[in-house]
Amino acid sequence: MTISPFNKIEIVFLYKPYDIQFPFSDISDLKIHLIEKDINDEFLNSITNPEVLKIYILTPQQYFKNIDKIKRHYNSGTNAKHSGFILVENPRDLPTILLRKKVSNIYKNINVLGNLRSPISRNQFFYEIRNSIYSLFLNSSYEYLESFSFLRELESRAMKDISKAMTNKSFYAKDFLDLVLKKSMEITIADAGFILIKEDIFAEPPNPKEMNKIQILNKPLKFIQKSKILNSQKIFLKRNTLDPNHSRITKSMIENKSGVSWFDDNINLPNKEKIIALKKASPLPEIDFDAKTYKIKSYCAFPIHLPSGEIEGFIILINKRISEDNILTKHSDIDNYVSKFSSHDLNLLESFTNQAGIALEHSKLISDLKKVFESFTAASIIAIESRDPTTKGHSERVATLTVGLAEAINNTKNGVYSSLEFSKIQVEEIRYASLLHDFGKIGVREHILNKEKKLFPFELEKIQSRFLMLQDKLHINILEKYISNLMAKKEIPKQEDFEKHKQEILNISNKFTKYFDVILDVNEPALLSQEFFDKISEIAATKIIVGDNSYSLLSEKEIEILSIKKGSLSQAERLEIESHVTHSYNFLIQIPWSSELRDIPEIVYGHHERLDGSGYPRSLKGKNIPVQAKMMAITDIFDALVAQDRPYKKAIPYDRALNILEAEVKHGKLDGDLFKIFVEAKVGQLILNQNAEKEIKNSSVA
Repeated sequence: MTISPFNKIEIVFLYKPYDIQFPFSDISDLKIHLIEKDINDEFLNSITNPEVLKIYILTPQQYFKNIDKIKRHYNSGTNAKHSGFILVENPRDLPTILLRKKVSNIYKNINVLGNLRSPISRNQFFYEIRNSIYSLFLNSSYEYLESFSFLRELESRAMKDISKAMTNKSFYAKDFLDLVLKKSMEITIADAGFILIKEDIFAEPPNPKEMNKIQILNKPLKFIQKSKILNSQKIFLKRNTLDPNHSRITKSMIENKSGVSWFDDNINLPNKEKIIALKKASPLPEIDFDAKTYKIKSYCAFPIHLPSGEIEGFIILINKRISEDNILTKHSDIDNYVSKFSSHDLNLLESFTNQAGIALEHSKLISDLKKVFESFTAASIIAIESRDPTTKGHSERVATLTVGLAEAINNTKNGVYSSLEFSKIQVEEIRYASLLHDFGKIGVREHILNKEKKLFPFELEKIQSRFLMLQDKLHINILEKYISNLMAKKEIPKQEDFEKHKQEILNISNKFTKYFDVILDVNEPALLSQEFFDKISEIAATKIIVGDNSYSLLSEKEIEILSIKKGSLSQAERLEIESHVTHSYNFLIQIPWSSELRDIPEIVYGHHERLDGSGYPRSLKGKNIPVQAKMMAITDIFDALVAQDRPYKKAIPYDRALNILEAEVKHGKLDGDLFKIFVEAKVGQLILNQNAEKEIKNSSVA
């Protein structure tokens, strides 16, 4: 009996056949209390003290008359089953055979311990009561141990699940808070529960330009709902934000840094220093519900402390039910089936909130680190764009497209990539890799990075100056010869000679102008046609003879640059531009990435590789290229084609850009299955919609 929580038995006489005191001192160490009550007194309190067993002695008539109350009492929860009934016939109330049958059928299911028929002797009466005490005690102790074992297992499982969630590599604070609330309600059998978290715990820091120091210091402390579970009825917070100036419960927990528990004014709370009882006030005015069918009879709340002691939120549980089977649909259900939160409940809830505080601190640290990294990424993009202003916005657009393609792959049900699914953290990894994929451009010389045409402006000016100089030399040479001839012949200049030499000079000027126009055309980064290649060859072969001197119109380097078949870069310049990938990789591998983000350098390293090995910098083929890099290869080219902010080219229409990508697929350079998903999911529209919104915004500003 020492393992039982019961130390007291009350024998309640609703019918007393013998007016005597019973000597029960031989029954272990149990305290036996004899109580006499009239049947009209409060009968069968729906909530029995869990540490007290009760035996009711009454007649079959009394039992049957109150059978509805007994049924409700018996079904009201575990504690109600700690009661038993001894039926004693009253000789003056002779029961009928029908009543005997009814009672006999009923008491099989409703804990009748004995059925005594008159006449009955005193000794027999004593004997039945003694046996009933033993029987009820043993049954209740076994039931208690069984429920205790189940509860411990439930608590152990809850602690295990919470601990496991805290150490999960894909930890998310919102999911964790949902779990804490769910487990807290399972253990305490609460009817409703809320978790409130400080409003700005995971918010972006205020912009110093938009908020002065006084505003930051005077910002009110508010808590917002982050998790909610309801079992019986619709219950909600009257305000989404609870601050100490308007919430009594919030103010109490912040000031006292302790939990709050409430039942009703007639029930004393356990003597626990850390729990403060709120009495003589309506409970939880912050909670709203239908007062016709619902009310709050008990609640408890605990602050969620960070290890530093700072309060970051609260957990609130409402109406502890006696059993999970109890559904509170009306006031009488709440009166019958709602109890106070026990000391054990409060201790367990305090433990859960402590773990929630540790988890929030962990999550806050991760959030702070993420903010730092986001700021670093944003600063890196600014650095890239300051070196290469012509590609402003390119990194963000590629990130939007690649993340969109990753999400489209997750939704793919058929094909090669139907079994591939990126987790949340992997999508983040793809986003960061996309944002940083061009960071190595800071290692490329700026004049090459921003080169728009084949010749640099100073090189074109040098050719133009050379042409003008040679043109002037030819003009002077023609005039000198003419004057020398006149002087040698001692002739007077003739008008027809002037016109002849004038036309000759004009022809020379027109020829140089024609040559320079060809150079201007060829200088554009467009595809060099055979016609223009021949013209450049002609110019390169032209020699200008002035006196004893011979001059070339173009240098060998200029001829080489102007003969670039596509684009504006020479082979050496192209290699330097391509080196940005290696620069990016060498930079990114210096960062101590977490295990979840460790593939970022490799993804960036492979985004210019092609399936056929024609890419750079390592000429990787097929399966040697990470799938994330294959995805970025598509999105990077697409954005470069449709970009509207490139000063050296016009944006290519959406359909034509897809045609160009499709041609790359056919040539074995891009992944056809990924391109198919890109097209079918209309991923490209993500940035085209952004461009349209930007144009509308700019036009409205104008």
